[in-house]
Amino acid sequence: MAAYLSASSYLGFVAEVTPGTTPGTGTVFYLPVSTPQVTPNQTFLRDEAFRGSPVMLYDMVQGNRHDEYDHKSYCYADTFPVFVKGLLGGTDTVTATTASYSHAIPLLNTPATGSQPPTYSICDFDGANWFTLPGAQASDLTLTFGAEVAAEAQMKWITNSYVSATSAPAPFTTLSESAEHLIPGWDTSITISGGSPLTYISSGELKIDRKTTPIFTMGNQTSFSNFAGPIDVTGKFTAVVNSNADIWSTPSSTGFALVNAVKALVIKLTDPNDLHTAINDSISFTMTAAQFYNPKRTRTKTYTEIEVEFSGTADTTDATTGYSPIKATIVNGIATPF
Repeated sequence: MAAYLSASSYLGFVAEVTPGTTPGTGTVFYLPVSTPQVTPNQTFLRDEAFRGSPVMLYDMVQGNRHDEYDHKSYCYADTFPVFVKGLLGGTDTVTATTASYSHAIPLLNTPATGSQPPTYSICDFDGANWFTLPGAQASDLTLTFGAEVAAEAQMKWITNSYVSATSAPAPFTTLSESAEHLIPGWDTSITISGGSPLTYISSGELKIDRKTTPIFTMGNQTSFSNFAGPIDVTGKFTAVVNSNADIWSTPSSTGFALVNAVKALVIKLTDPNDLHTAINDSISFTMTAAQFYNPKRTRTKTYTEIEVEFSGTADTTDATTGYSPIKATIVNGIATPF
């Protein structure tokens, strides 16, 4: 029997109406994926009760189980909103300029429902079998970008136990791939407090963390809920030191990494190839109250660099209700909300 080709792998998402139940129909988003990993987390209860012998372990009985799904993906403006919707959860407000549609997705803040983002069913085909993972709740997203590489997203999802099949299950029966180009990291603009884009940033990272965890209750081996916690937003930049001004450190005119001084930070990744009318597709994140800290100079290269970290602090500007540290806006050619 021949081996199976991993290059045949693909990844699909469909929003669930009832958390934990894969719908038979619905809009399926197929995302180009790299390094996908399905991980069943089956715990075992160890029977180490004494039985008159010099033995430690007598039995292992199944405990609770939840599964996890990890993957990397390049950034495509037509599918990236699925990641953002899964993390932030707010209503996608669509505005249009002819064929270019702007999707503004805020943080969901509805205490009556636990402020929980939507759940998805994930379908992962590994070249041999189809694995459906229902009840998928986004756990965290790490976005990396650099002048010499493609922008890339690393995602983690907490899910219910997978179901395997030897043929594509509904609604994942018709594969439809993204037609857009990936976003190169060099076409990223970083602005602080509405100023001109910084021209000396060489690489960066943004992490949105929901600290999602399964909740287990009596009567069922799988989780009662895959629960998203409060949002935490952090990141870092690496910059070329191109001036003897002590950037990001006091007492220079740009110094704000050693004092309490929140700044409006915008990270915008623009696709130079996908063009709808006169507007390029893009993915942007706004943190109206970002605090910079830990400026650290490094001299491991032939030129001097400086690294700085930041955290998005809560503000009312980035929120629909209450507070939020971040909001996302994606421009693409899709007219319907995600």
